[in-house]
Amino acid sequence: MAKTRTVVSRIAGGIQYGLGILSLVFAVLVYASPSIRNALAITHGEVYLYIFLFSVFGILSILSGSLLLREEK
Repeated sequence: MAKTRTVVSRIAGGIQYGLGILSLVFAVLVYASPSIRNALAITHGEVYLYIFLFSVFGILSILSGSLLLREEK
């Protein structure tokens, strides 16, 4: 039972960590690429809100995923 829990915890942590990295990359792309902003219909005034939201989600996902990956034995 403990081994199954460890494996599931590591898989979930890896997925969370990966989603956090993708979220941070997407935040940078929204900031840097006008074509992505146009495709997503993000106005100039909303850019910083989206960057903030994606960055907060990314940082929290990375922290949560790293805690799951670095489970103490």
